[in-house]
Amino acid sequence: MTTPADDRFDDPMTLDSDLRDLALAAAHAGSYAILRELRLGSVEVNSKAHAADFVTSADKAAEQAILRLIRAARPHDAILAEESGVHAGESGVRWLVDPLDGTMNFVHRRGDYAVSVGVERDGQVVAGAIVRPADGEWATAGGGEAFGRSVTPRVSAATDIGDALIGIGLPSGLEQRLRVQAFVSDLMHHIRDYRRSGSSACELLSVALGSQEGYLGFGVNLWDVAAGIALVHAAGGSCQWVTTESGMDVLVAGTPAVTQALVGMVKVI
Repeated sequence: MTTPADDRFDDPMTLDSDLRDLALAAAHAGSYAILRELRLGSVEVNSKAHAADFVTSADKAAEQAILRLIRAARPHDAILAEESGVHAGESGVRWLVDPLDGTMNFVHRRGDYAVSVGVERDGQVVAGAIVRPADGEWATAGGGEAFGRSVTPRVSAATDIGDALIGIGLPSGLEQRLRVQAFVSDLMHHIRDYRRSGSSACELLSVALGSQEGYLGFGVNLWDVAAGIALVHAAGGSCQWVTTESGMDVLVAGTPAVTQALVGMVKVI
Protein backbone atom coordinates (compact mmCIF):
# COMPACT_ATOMS: atom_id res chain seq x y z
CA MET A 1 0.00 0.00 0.00
CA THR A 2 1.41 3.38 -0.98
CA THR A 3 0.79 6.37 1.24
CA PRO A 4 1.69 10.04 0.78
CA ALA A 5 4.60 9.52 3.19
CA ASP A 6 6.12 6.76 0.99
CA ASP A 7 6.65 8.75 -2.18
CA ARG A 8 10.13 10.06 -1.32
CA PHE A 9 11.71 6.69 -0.40
CA ASP A 10 13.34 6.48 -3.84
CA ASP A 11 15.44 9.49 -2.77
CA PRO A 12 16.48 8.68 0.82
CA MET A 13 18.86 11.62 1.27
CA THR A 14 16.17 14.12 0.28
CA LEU A 15 13.68 12.40 2.55
CA ASP A 16 16.13 12.43 5.44
CA SER A 17 16.79 16.14 4.88
CA ASP A 18 13.05 16.78 5.03
CA LEU A 19 12.80 14.71 8.22
CA ARG A 20 15.69 16.69 9.72
CA ASP A 21 13.98 20.00 9.03
CA LEU A 22 10.69 18.77 10.45
CA ALA A 23 12.47 17.40 13.53
CA LEU A 24 13.99 20.82 14.19
CA ALA A 25 10.66 22.59 13.72
CA ALA A 26 8.98 20.11 16.06
CA ALA A 27 11.71 20.45 18.69
CA HIS A 28 11.38 24.24 18.56
CA ALA A 29 7.60 23.88 18.93
CA GLY A 30 8.20 21.80 22.05
CA SER A 31 10.65 24.36 23.39
CA TYR A 32 8.19 27.21 22.88
CA ALA A 33 5.51 25.21 24.72
CA ILE A 34 7.84 24.71 27.70
CA LEU A 35 8.78 28.39 27.82
CA ARG A 36 5.12 29.33 27.59
CA GLU A 37 4.33 27.16 30.63
CA LEU A 38 7.13 28.87 32.53
CA ARG A 39 5.96 32.34 31.57
CA LEU A 40 2.43 31.55 32.69
CA GLY A 41 3.75 30.30 36.02
CA SER A 42 1.36 27.36 35.91
CA VAL A 43 3.69 24.35 35.83
CA GLU A 44 2.13 21.36 37.57
CA VAL A 45 4.43 18.62 38.89
CA ASN A 46 3.40 14.99 39.39
CA SER A 47 5.20 11.66 39.86
CA LYS A 48 5.08 8.57 37.64
CA ALA A 49 6.85 5.30 38.54
CA HIS A 50 8.31 6.60 41.82
CA ALA A 51 8.51 9.77 43.87
CA ALA A 52 11.54 11.15 41.99
CA ASP A 53 10.25 10.23 38.51
CA PHE A 54 8.63 13.53 37.59
CA VAL A 55 6.25 14.54 34.84
CA THR A 56 5.08 18.13 34.54
CA SER A 57 2.47 20.04 32.61
CA ALA A 58 5.38 21.39 30.54
CA ASP A 59 6.33 17.83 29.46
CA LYS A 60 2.76 17.24 28.33
CA ALA A 61 2.35 20.62 26.60
CA ALA A 62 5.63 20.15 24.74
CA GLU A 63 4.70 16.65 23.60
CA GLN A 64 1.30 17.82 22.36
CA ALA A 65 2.92 20.63 20.36
CA ILE A 66 5.50 18.27 18.84
CA LEU A 67 3.00 15.58 17.89
CA ARG A 68 0.57 18.11 16.45
CA LEU A 69 3.25 19.37 14.05
CA ILE A 70 4.45 15.89 13.06
CA ARG A 71 0.94 14.58 12.44
CA ALA A 72 0.01 17.60 10.34
CA ALA A 73 3.05 17.13 8.09
CA ARG A 74 3.30 13.31 8.07
CA PRO A 75 0.05 11.67 9.21
CA HIS A 76 1.11 8.14 8.23
CA ASP A 77 4.27 7.99 10.35
CA ALA A 78 4.57 6.05 13.61
CA ILE A 79 5.51 7.85 16.82
CA LEU A 80 7.00 6.65 20.10
CA ALA A 81 6.70 9.44 22.67
CA GLU A 82 7.70 9.33 26.31
CA GLU A 83 4.41 10.55 27.78
CA SER A 84 1.79 9.16 25.37
CA GLY A 85 3.54 6.00 24.22
CA VAL A 86 3.05 4.21 20.90
CA HIS A 87 1.21 5.74 17.94
CA ALA A 88 0.98 3.30 15.03
CA GLY A 89 1.98 4.22 11.48
CA GLU A 90 2.46 2.58 8.09
CA SER A 91 5.08 4.67 6.29
CA GLY A 92 8.29 3.03 7.56
CA VAL A 93 9.18 6.23 9.43
CA ARG A 94 9.01 6.43 13.22
CA TRP A 95 9.48 9.52 15.41
CA LEU A 96 11.13 9.14 18.83
CA VAL A 97 10.11 12.01 21.07
CA ASP A 98 11.30 13.09 24.49
CA PRO A 99 9.47 16.38 25.01
CA LEU A 100 11.49 17.38 28.08
CA ASP A 101 14.62 15.35 28.78
CA GLY A 102 15.93 16.25 32.23
CA THR A 103 12.63 16.82 34.02
CA MET A 104 14.31 16.55 37.42
CA ASN A 105 16.55 19.47 36.46
CA PHE A 106 13.56 21.42 35.15
CA VAL A 107 11.65 20.90 38.39
CA HIS A 108 14.66 22.18 40.34
CA ARG A 109 14.91 25.24 38.07
CA ARG A 110 18.15 24.18 36.45
CA GLY A 111 18.80 24.95 32.79
CA ASP A 112 20.20 21.59 31.67
CA TYR A 113 17.11 20.07 30.08
CA ALA A 114 16.25 19.67 26.41
CA VAL A 115 13.67 18.75 23.80
CA SER A 116 14.73 15.72 21.76
CA VAL A 117 13.08 14.65 18.48
CA GLY A 118 14.67 11.75 16.62
CA VAL A 119 13.59 9.91 13.47
CA GLU A 120 13.99 6.32 12.34
CA ARG A 121 13.53 5.15 8.76
CA ASP A 122 13.23 1.39 8.31
CA GLY A 123 14.55 0.87 11.84
CA GLN A 124 17.65 3.07 11.51
CA VAL A 125 18.09 6.47 13.13
CA VAL A 126 18.49 8.91 10.22
CA ALA A 127 17.72 12.37 11.59
CA GLY A 128 17.08 14.33 14.74
CA ALA A 129 17.13 17.64 16.52
CA ILE A 130 17.82 18.79 20.07
CA VAL A 131 16.80 22.19 21.45
CA ARG A 132 17.84 23.48 24.87
CA PRO A 133 15.10 25.95 25.86
CA ALA A 134 16.95 27.62 28.73
CA ASP A 135 19.67 29.13 26.52
CA GLY A 136 18.30 28.57 23.00
CA GLU A 137 21.11 26.23 21.91
CA TRP A 138 20.13 23.75 19.22
CA ALA A 139 21.51 21.37 16.62
CA THR A 140 20.00 19.15 13.96
CA ALA A 141 21.24 16.42 11.63
CA GLY A 142 20.01 14.30 8.72
CA GLY A 143 20.49 13.83 5.00
CA GLY A 144 24.27 13.86 5.37
CA GLU A 145 24.32 17.33 6.95
CA ALA A 146 24.34 18.83 10.43
CA PHE A 147 23.61 22.38 11.54
CA GLY A 148 23.76 24.25 14.82
CA ARG A 149 22.64 27.59 16.15
CA SER A 150 26.14 29.02 16.37
CA VAL A 151 28.56 26.34 15.12
CA THR A 152 28.50 23.35 12.81
CA PRO A 153 28.39 20.20 14.93
CA ARG A 154 31.79 18.52 15.03
CA VAL A 155 33.12 16.16 17.67
CA SER A 156 36.30 16.96 19.57
CA ALA A 157 39.62 16.25 17.91
CA ALA A 158 40.87 14.45 21.03
CA THR A 159 42.04 10.88 20.43
CA ASP A 160 43.55 10.00 23.82
CA ILE A 161 41.05 8.98 26.49
CA GLY A 162 43.34 10.64 29.01
CA ASP A 163 42.30 13.98 27.49
CA ALA A 164 38.62 13.13 27.54
CA LEU A 165 35.74 14.70 29.47
CA ILE A 166 33.04 12.04 29.80
CA GLY A 167 29.35 12.50 30.57
CA ILE A 168 27.69 9.88 32.76
CA GLY A 169 24.00 9.00 32.81
CA LEU A 170 23.14 6.83 35.82
CA PRO A 171 20.52 4.04 35.82
CA SER A 172 17.42 4.45 37.99
CA GLY A 173 17.82 1.41 40.28
CA LEU A 174 19.88 1.95 43.44
CA GLU A 175 21.90 -1.27 43.15
CA GLN A 176 22.81 -0.51 39.54
CA ARG A 177 23.64 3.11 40.43
CA LEU A 178 26.08 1.97 43.08
CA ARG A 179 27.68 -0.45 40.62
CA VAL A 180 28.10 2.32 38.02
CA GLN A 181 29.45 4.76 40.60
CA ALA A 182 32.11 2.22 41.56
CA PHE A 183 32.99 1.92 37.87
CA VAL A 184 33.24 5.73 37.56
CA SER A 185 35.71 5.79 40.46
CA ASP A 186 37.94 3.42 38.47
CA LEU A 187 37.30 5.32 35.24
CA MET A 188 38.68 8.50 36.81
CA HIS A 189 42.17 6.95 36.65
CA HIS A 190 41.94 6.90 32.83
CA ILE A 191 40.11 10.09 31.83
CA ARG A 192 40.53 13.81 32.43
CA ASP A 193 37.23 14.18 34.33
CA TYR A 194 33.52 13.38 34.16
CA ARG A 195 30.26 15.30 34.25
CA ARG A 196 26.69 14.29 35.07
CA SER A 197 24.07 16.71 33.77
CA GLY A 198 21.02 14.50 34.29
CA SER A 199 19.93 14.83 30.64
CA SER A 200 20.99 12.38 27.93
CA ALA A 201 20.00 14.88 25.24
CA CYS A 202 22.17 17.61 26.78
CA GLU A 203 25.09 15.19 27.11
CA LEU A 204 24.88 14.03 23.48
CA LEU A 205 24.48 17.61 22.28
CA SER A 206 27.74 18.42 24.11
CA VAL A 207 29.47 15.48 22.41
CA ALA A 208 28.21 16.58 18.97
CA LEU A 209 29.34 20.17 19.57
CA GLY A 210 32.79 19.07 20.72
CA SER A 211 32.55 20.30 24.31
CA GLN A 212 33.02 16.80 25.76
CA GLU A 213 34.56 13.71 24.27
CA GLY A 214 32.19 10.96 25.34
CA TYR A 215 29.01 9.85 27.04
CA LEU A 216 27.91 6.69 28.86
CA GLY A 217 24.13 6.40 29.13
CA PHE A 218 23.10 3.55 31.44
CA GLY A 219 19.53 2.30 31.09
CA VAL A 220 18.45 5.04 28.71
CA ASN A 221 15.35 4.79 26.53
CA LEU A 222 15.48 5.19 22.77
CA TRP A 223 13.41 8.38 22.91
CA ASP A 224 16.07 9.85 25.24
CA VAL A 225 18.91 9.37 22.78
CA ALA A 226 17.67 8.94 19.18
CA ALA A 227 18.19 12.57 18.21
CA GLY A 228 21.56 12.62 19.95
CA ILE A 229 22.68 9.51 18.06
CA ALA A 230 21.86 11.23 14.76
CA LEU A 231 23.79 14.33 15.84
CA VAL A 232 26.88 12.49 17.07
CA HIS A 233 27.12 10.39 13.89
CA ALA A 234 26.69 13.46 11.67
CA ALA A 235 29.32 15.31 13.71
CA GLY A 236 31.92 12.63 12.99
CA GLY A 237 31.50 10.59 16.16
CA SER A 238 30.31 7.07 16.85
CA CYS A 239 27.67 5.39 19.02
CA GLN A 240 27.42 1.78 20.19
CA TRP A 241 24.97 -0.13 22.34
CA VAL A 242 26.67 -2.41 24.86
CA THR A 243 25.28 -4.96 27.31
CA THR A 244 27.54 -5.24 30.36
CA GLU A 245 28.45 -8.48 32.13
CA SER A 246 25.87 -7.65 34.82
CA GLY A 247 23.16 -7.16 32.18
CA MET A 248 22.94 -3.38 31.98
CA ASP A 249 22.31 -1.80 28.57
CA VAL A 250 24.56 1.19 27.90
CA LEU A 251 24.75 3.68 25.06
CA VAL A 252 28.40 4.57 24.47
CA ALA A 253 28.93 7.69 22.36
CA GLY A 254 31.84 9.98 21.60
CA THR A 255 34.75 10.55 19.30
CA PRO A 256 35.62 7.33 17.46
CA ALA A 257 38.76 6.68 19.53
CA VAL A 258 37.13 7.51 22.86
CA THR A 259 34.05 5.40 22.06
CA GLN A 260 36.24 2.42 21.23
CA ALA A 261 38.14 2.77 24.51
CA LEU A 262 34.97 3.19 26.58
CA VAL A 263 33.30 0.16 25.01
CA GLY A 264 36.17 -2.03 26.18
CA MET A 265 35.99 -0.61 29.70
CA VAL A 266 32.23 -0.67 30.23
CA LYS A 267 31.64 -4.28 29.22
CA VAL A 268 33.03 -5.62 32.49
CA ILE A 269 30.56 -3.79 34.78
